[in-house]
Amino acid sequence: MMKLLAAALRSIAGAVPGLVRDLAGLCGVGLVSYGAWMIYPPAGFITAGLLLIVGALLVALGNRAAG
Repeated sequence: MMKLLAAALRSIAGAVPGLVRDLAGLCGVGLVSYGAWMIYPPAGFITAGLLLIVGALLVALGNRAAG
């Protein structure tokens, strides 16, 4: 039972850096979009959309290069 718990904790600990990186990226997108929205509200939505499109393209290109 303890080996199973240790294995589960190791796998969770291995996933934490990726989750923190993704959360930081999403917070950055949100803050940039909010800042643009404070200047001109439609610019916030445009900025958020562009940043999400760029992020999706980077992920797709990374997946294509990896395999």
